Amino acid sequence: MIKSKNKSTLKNFNLDALDLDLNEELIYAQPTFWRTVSYRFEELKEEASKYFRRHPLIGYSFKRIVYGLLTLIVSIAIVFFLVNFVTPDSSYLPDVSELGKMGIGTSGPKYDAFLQTRLELFGVSGNAIERLLRYFKNIIPFIPKHILVGQSVEFPEASQLSEAQIIINTVLYTGGQVDGLLKTGSQELIDAIKINASYKTVWVYLGVVKSSSMGMPGSTEVTSLFASAIPYSFGIGSVAVLISYLIGIPLGIEAAKRKGKVTDGAINGTATFLLAVPSLVIVIAIYLISILVFGHSSIFSSGSFWTRFWPVVALVILMAPTTIILTRRYVVDEMTADYTKFAYAKGLGESKVFYIHIFRNAGVRILRELPLDLAFTLFGASILTETQWNIPGMSQLIINGVNNRDSFVILGFITFASLVKIAATLVSDLFMVLMDPRVKLSGR
Repeated sequence: MIKSKNKSTLKNFNLDALDLDLNEELIYAQPTFWRTVSYRFEELKEEASKYFRRHPLIGYSFKRIVYGLLTLIVSIAIVFFLVNFVTPDSSYLPDVSELGKMGIGTSGPKYDAFLQTRLELFGVSGNAIERLLRYFKNIIPFIPKHILVGQSVEFPEASQLSEAQIIINTVLYTGGQVDGLLKTGSQELIDAIKINASYKTVWVYLGVVKSSSMGMPGSTEVTSLFASAIPYSFGIGSVAVLISYLIGIPLGIEAAKRKGKVTDGAINGTATFLLAVPSLVIVIAIYLISILVFGHSSIFSSGSFWTRFWPVVALVILMAPTTIILTRRYVVDEMTADYTKFAYAKGLGESKVFYIHIFRNAGVRILRELPLDLAFTLFGASILTETQWNIPGMSQLIINGVNNRDSFVILGFITFASLVKIAATLVSDLFMVLMDPRVKLSGR
């Protein structure tokens, strides 16, 4: 019965008699903006995945750069909040005695107006979140920034306004961005004052150095300080790294070739001993030897060539032991590899096996560390030597910035050092491609 009923229903069903309208259903098939963006994103994601599978080294380097940038962002945020937490707004003002001479005092409308002017001048106005977002915007190189570099104020004649009012507003307005303070004066004074401000456009802005000077304070940019200090740190650090490699690599090879013998014990033992000695002790010892034994000056800028060379000696003694130990380890690893045993089994001579096979493969691992060592020396290992010899390098800037709780100097140092480290990592990966024929950008 059920079967006959179904047949009857199908026989009486007339498709042409139905009024079907699929336009409403087609609405759901129309691509929306967000759906198009989603599809496009998935396509790009799949293309990027295919590209990185074909070029594994590029994908590996890209991930390292992305993770480095993410770490940099988090580090900047943490340091920013810490520095701002311990830095009161009043630290951007001149001394209390200067405020007293100006008739501003330590509280009241004049004090608040002048403080706001100073905060706007140094770029630290607003709450902590606003300051942090402004700093991220300033260090992004794709957004142009218009920076105030100079400002002059033309005040009216004494015949136009009362002299007392002119003096008060002159004291208040010449401290910085006076256009933000004009609302505190009378309308008559606002109409009479003329402000001439000059700006410049930059792509990366690291802020200005904290200053208590009057007039146009904060005119020294962090980038200009870094530009004057980097040649000292890079010059001393690069020379020290090259000398440490010229000394450490041959000694490491010699220790590896005579593994377990007296020569190996002497070289490896000395390097281990120097690593165990605190760096400060080594730097002070070299410093005293240069003065008491050789009679050279203790100040880098006023001494001779040899006075300026002793900091390099200190850095070489600090870095060469690490180069010796790593070189020995890399060479020993290659000496025990299967291809080395096979080369000896074929009857190749010891010198040919060592310099053509062993050292060639070990040298790739050794020289790969060169860009990272240069970056580390520029922002790390030279702190003790630059401080001891009073070298006007990067170390002096970060030490003074911490002592003065200068947030822009500290953040600028961290930002620049991290970017150099990321760039050094990328160069190190490219070194692998150039020196090792087994490593290619493409996986094919």
